[in-house]
Amino acid sequence: MKETKTASPKVIEVKTRKSEKNMLTVEEIFAEFLKKKGYRSTPERAMVLNEIYASAGHFDADEIFIRMKQKGSNISRATVYNTLELLVECNLVSQNSFGHKHLHYERIYGYEHHDHIVCEDCGKVFEFANPKIEEQQQAVCAKMGFEIERHTLQIFARCTKPNCENKASDRRD
Repeated sequence: MKETKTASPKVIEVKTRKSEKNMLTVEEIFAEFLKKKGYRSTPERAMVLNEIYASAGHFDADEIFIRMKQKGSNISRATVYNTLELLVECNLVSQNSFGHKHLHYERIYGYEHHDHIVCEDCGKVFEFANPKIEEQQQAVCAKMGFEIERHTLQIFARCTKPNCENKASDRRD
């Protein structure tokens, strides 16, 4: 069996949404989740988590895999994909399609919730936050007897600016 060297995971402290006094790391949350589900907490899973929380923005599984390979990791593509599924289930990462053929992810724990507008012309993703939308979603769920665990809102739209650089020139209305 070949022995591989792995760097010790970097600790990233983030505040919980409930209380600033209760500081937990994403590693602690993920380790507890894995323990509750009966999965092993492996260095490779910790490396995927740390790679995700070390950079901002949306990414796909292959981007994480390639970044980790470029840094010398021996991680497998399957481990990246499987770990992403666990991180989504654990509510540390969100999953979105944005109308593309593959899924995109982003870190969410300790970050302000936001929604997305996807440009139908160029595919660019714009983020926005609107407390009124959040309140309405809470009210609808409460009225129907639900508590929100997580959600995503994606709006697919076309830019109305006459001189938008993203607008397709040959589009017929």
